[in-house]
Amino acid sequence: MKLFSLIPHAHRWHRIRIARKGALCPAGRVRLSTHISACCQRCGARIHKIYYRDVSDEQARRWLG
Repeated sequence: MKLFSLIPHAHRWHRIRIARKGALCPAGRVRLSTHISACCQRCGARIHKIYYRDVSDEQARRWLG
């Protein structure tokens, strides 16, 4: 099982959380943004992304990649 985590694989994200909060964007303004966090079922890797605009849930899941 330890060797499996070293082999490249397509992540299967689960426990996906999508939230909309205010975030300070790189330009220095506070805007409504979309926060996405998820965990890979196979290797346990975690991902956390912030999009500095309000996107739909479908689009956020598609961009999770």
